[in-house]
Amino acid sequence: MTLKPPPLLRASLLAAITVPLVLWLGLMLGSSGWGWTSPEIVWMIRVPRVMAAFGTGAALALGGALIQLVTRNPLSDPHVLGVTSGASVGALVALMLLPASFAFAPELGAMLGALLSTSLVFLLAWRGMGRGLLPGAQSGSIVMLLVGAMIGAASSAAVSFMLAIARDQQLRNLVFWLLGDLNGVTHWWPVWAGLLLAMLLALPHARELDLMSRGDGWAWTLGVPVARRRRLAILASCIAVGTAVATAGSIGFVGLVAPHVIRLLGLRAAQWLLPFSALFGGVFLVLADAVARTVIAPSQLPVGVVSAAVGVPVFLLLLLRRGAHK
Repeated sequence: MTLKPPPLLRASLLAAITVPLVLWLGLMLGSSGWGWTSPEIVWMIRVPRVMAAFGTGAALALGGALIQLVTRNPLSDPHVLGVTSGASVGALVALMLLPASFAFAPELGAMLGALLSTSLVFLLAWRGMGRGLLPGAQSGSIVMLLVGAMIGAASSAAVSFMLAIARDQQLRNLVFWLLGDLNGVTHWWPVWAGLLLAMLLALPHARELDLMSRGDGWAWTLGVPVARRRRLAILASCIAVGTAVATAGSIGFVGLVAPHVIRLLGLRAAQWLLPFSALFGGVFLVLADAVARTVIAPSQLPVGVVSAAVGVPVFLLLLLRRGAHK
C-alpha cells in the first residue's frame, strides 16, 4: 500500500517548489524574449510586474476564499458575486472625479465600491439566505449568485455610462481597469499592504470562520458572534479585492480557482485554506501574466483574458458537478 503524505506537508512542498519556480519564470519571460535582458528592463519592468501579479492573484484568492466561507457556497467568487465589478466602478469614479494628485484615489474608490457591492448582495439576498440557518442555506446561496449576477450587470451598465461621458484623455486610464491588465504597473506595494491587512483581520478568527461555514445556527450555539465575524470577513475580502482591482483592473475567476485547488489537496480548515489559497492565487496569476505577454509576442494580451479562459471552464465544471450530486 502506498502511503500519501499529509495534506499540509503535500501543500507545503508544492508551494516551496512552485512559488520560486514561477517567480523565476516571470522574471525570465517577457514580450522581448526569454532570458535576463538588460538590468533596466528587469528591475524597472519585470520585477514590479511580477510582484504586482503575485500580490493581485493572492489578494483575489484570499477574497474568494473568505466569501466562500461566509456564504457556504464553493461557487462564490468576487467576480461572480459582482464584487470585482463594483470595485471597478469605484476605481473609475475616483479616477474621473478626483484630481490626479489625490493619493491612492483608485485604491480607496475600489475598496468603497467593493464594500458597497458586497453589502448590496448580502442585503438583497438576506431573505433568501434564511438568515444562514440550515433549511434555507442552499436556496439562499443560489439567490446570492443571482443577485451577484445582477449587481455585476448593473456595474457593467455604470461602466458603459462612464465611458460614454468620459473625456478623450480619460479614456485610456478608464479602459485599463476594464481589461484586467498588468502592463505598465509600477506601484505594486499597495496590493501587498491590502493583502497583509486582510490576512491579519481574518486569520486570527479562522476557527470561528470554520464553524460559520457549517451554518450560522451551529456557530451561534457554540458562542461565535456570527454577525460581527461576517462583517469582519466581508471587510477583509473587500480590502483585498479592492486593492487588487486598483492595481490590475478587473480580473475574474482567480478567487474561484485557487481555493478549490487547495481543497483538492485536502486542506479545508480556514487557518490553512486562507494562506495557501493566497499562495496559489499568486502563482496562478504570475503564470497567466507570463502567458499573456508571450503567447503573441511582441504584442501582449490582457491577463484577464487568460484567467477567464481557465476560470470559465472550471466554474462550469463545478456547477455541473454540483448539479449531478443533487
